[in-house]
Amino acid sequence: MTEKQEKILNSAIQLFAKEGYNAVSTRSIAHKAGVSEGLIFRHFKSKKGLLESLLKIGEQRLEKTILSIEELTHPKVILKHVISLPFNMDGNQKDFWKLCYSLGWQIETPELVFFDRLKNKVISAFKSLGLSDAHTEASAFMLILDGAMVYILLKNPQNAFVIYEALLEKFQL
Repeated sequence: MTEKQEKILNSAIQLFAKEGYNAVSTRSIAHKAGVSEGLIFRHFKSKKGLLESLLKIGEQRLEKTILSIEELTHPKVILKHVISLPFNMDGNQKDFWKLCYSLGWQIETPELVFFDRLKNKVISAFKSLGLSDAHTEASAFMLILDGAMVYILLKNPQNAFVIYEALLEKFQL
């Protein structure tokens, strides 16, 4: 990938995450990236092609995260790693997650496979802990994870560590 393609992708994800996919023009992306608008079309064909590239790159980065969780075997360690995800995001990850969540509210996009794999691992962890309805417990756990993710992304709270500790206590992790 060229330096200019990286600038375009970085500018696009920042603008999409902040302003929303529909509100951002290729002209504004080009301006932020310091390139011509034509270069966006040359490399990505369209705004939708640019978005698809961002999502593909994001999923490739998530693959490392999910693989590390899938390798874990102790159920409480699995749950602790999963619940820590919203609290351990760096700036690029936050922009990617903001983009994913905002897209879900703006346009129809396919569900990330990441969440299905994560939920399956959580179900397995709850089964190992002997819970009678591991599927329902996992659904509730994933809803809490989803809420924590949205809260962290929207509020960037100063007390995030306190919330994380409360969740660990709640699930006895």
